[in-house]
Amino acid sequence: MLKLKNIDAFFGKTQVLRHVTLHVEAGEIVSLIGANGSGKTTLLNVISGLHPSRNGSRVFLNVETRGMKPEKIVALGILQVPEAEKVFNPLTLLENLELGAYLRRPDRVKLAEEMEKVFQLFPILRERKDQPAGTLSGGERQMLALGKALMGQPKLLMLDEPSLGLAPTVVSEIFHIVRSLNDRGITILLVEQNAKEALRISHRTYVLDTGRIVLSGSGQELLNNDEVKRAFLGKDYRGKWER
Repeated sequence: MLKLKNIDAFFGKTQVLRHVTLHVEAGEIVSLIGANGSGKTTLLNVISGLHPSRNGSRVFLNVETRGMKPEKIVALGILQVPEAEKVFNPLTLLENLELGAYLRRPDRVKLAEEMEKVFQLFPILRERKDQPAGTLSGGERQMLALGKALMGQPKLLMLDEPSLGLAPTVVSEIFHIVRSLNDRGITILLVEQNAKEALRISHRTYVLDTGRIVLSGSGQELLNNDEVKRAFLGKDYRGKWER
């Protein structure tokens, strides 16, 4: 579904991605784990067309997306839920969901049907539908962000730190929802600091360190990998990998 090859990216003169090559197959949950500053969010932004890449290719459903504007990439079916600024705070929950379907321009009947599917998935949102998004709890805002993305009918859903800042009980619910979305046929590329939970729900995982892919494998393989245990499932990560 998605194939990246030799992706480099820079902030000014500082290189943050170095020859990144990876792929995501239809129906998978693929996770990216790594320390803060390793380039995970930048990679998602490159895929979304929000950050330039000087070389390499990024092919989605056999279409080269390099150079495409972000809205064209969204129209192809790649939707990203960012780490911050997930929803429009002054707007109501319903208005946020409507904006999620903006590029598709569904008629009112279809829009209502699609909102009903979101409310079935997130019943709490139905109770809050007329509230400004800024009044929601952190978990509710994350659910709204996911619902807004689903209104765009993604083929590939990219999630950037969906559990960040949430209470442990809510974190468990969010990961359950991510798995449920995948069970419904949505392909997911997941960036997540909670490495243990990400590995548990992922079909495959890539480890990113200082802009390079340094390790990859199935979620279960990496859960049992001593380097991963030491780096991400323990307390002594120093950001150093053998290359």
